Amino acid sequence: MASSNTPKSHKSPKTKKGEISTTQNKAKEKNRDISKEENQKKKNKKPKLSNGNSKHPHEKGAEGSGEDGKANVFPMNRIRTMIKGEDPDMRVSQEAVLAINKAVEKFLEQFTQDAYSCCVQDRKKCLSYKHVANVVSKKRRYDFLSDFVPEKVKAEDALRERDAAGNGVFQKI
Repeated sequence: MASSNTPKSHKSPKTKKGEISTTQNKAKEKNRDISKEENQKKKNKKPKLSNGNSKHPHEKGAEGSGEDGKANVFPMNRIRTMIKGEDPDMRVSQEAVLAINKAVEKFLEQFTQDAYSCCVQDRKKCLSYKHVANVVSKKRRYDFLSDFVPEKVKAEDALRERDAAGNGVFQKI
């Protein structure tokens, strides 16, 4: 009699060996969906750029003070620090730093395009020091960089040229 008064506990429906109940199946699907979302978040996570932004300059919503919403390529504080390094008493406005930033950006774009065109002429797929040095030596526009980006010369050739010019330190006896 006591057994008839106690409520019967609800047991899950019996399943055959190897079968999974529907509640367990739904729980597994939910776990899969969650793990897929987490993997997508990891894949879509963008690294921060050197200027502190996580967005590329050409993406919508990128921070910057330009009218078109582009971010600055170089950090403004670094440019200001470089200017102050030349003359600590010089006062530079924010507009001047922005203009310098844009000018450097345009210069580097043109310089790399010229070097890449040299790379294409050599039928190479990647830009190397040789291409950059070639552009500096061939184009008059980049003459001011010749001290910083000289063409690679073998030691034999350099010594031969020095001796031919008569500028040799050592004289043959």
